[in-house]
Amino acid sequence: MLSILKSALNANSKEMGIVSNNIANANSTGFKKSSTNFEHIYSANHASDPDAFSGQGVNISDPRIQMSQGALQATGGALDLAVTGQGFFTVVQGNQIETPFFTRDGSFNITADGQVVTNDGLKVMGYNGDQTIGGLVNLVIPTTKTNLDNTVSIITNVNVNSKGKITATYGLDDEVVVGSFGLAAFTNEPGLNPVGNNRYQQNTKSGPAAYGVAMDNQFGKIEAGHIERANVDITSEMVTMLKTQQAFSGVSRLLQTEVDMTKRLIDG
Repeated sequence: MLSILKSALNANSKEMGIVSNNIANANSTGFKKSSTNFEHIYSANHASDPDAFSGQGVNISDPRIQMSQGALQATGGALDLAVTGQGFFTVVQGNQIETPFFTRDGSFNITADGQVVTNDGLKVMGYNGDQTIGGLVNLVIPTTKTNLDNTVSIITNVNVNSKGKITATYGLDDEVVVGSFGLAAFTNEPGLNPVGNNRYQQNTKSGPAAYGVAMDNQFGKIEAGHIERANVDITSEMVTMLKTQQAFSGVSRLLQTEVDMTKRLIDG
């Protein structure tokens, strides 16, 4: 009995941690909540009679990421991007192109040398110029443009359309297509491995990444001037937290009762 009650306490503790993480990230851009399922543990018994199986407690399955769409929040930022539908932005640390990260957080900036980066400095991948096929490269939006008369124009505006195409304006009205944001899709998105900061990495569960651009094949649409909010429903998470707390409290009382009964038997 003690082992069964201990397994219930462990399972409820794990679920409490997952729910708490969901609530803590309710305001994180692009965050995807996780959910859990309880599983019964049965003793090893090879009898053909189902009644011969005895319960040995409860376990909690690995957290499953819920990849449902989050609400869009308007920001007006030229490089604040949200994906509606399928697709992840691809970002890399330094030159580690072989181990990319995937995220729905489209809050990007431009460095002094024109590289498109995340808020914490990771490089954003895409296609430079008019190219939209082949391997992804570090996106660069030149901050200046040398004209035919050798004068230099400074970038004055950046526009990203629904297909992820980036148009930079130099001077008053000199518009140039400088690249496109790349997106990645997976056969099993919930199988992605979360690595923190609302980023994921591919693994055998998710399958390999398929790259492309927005509104092409299975990819969704890019909404410029918006960010995707977390898909966390605070009310639902609070209800789950209360239920988990009550379950934990109930199991704790049962455990204390079991300990008291055992102590009386030993002392008696």
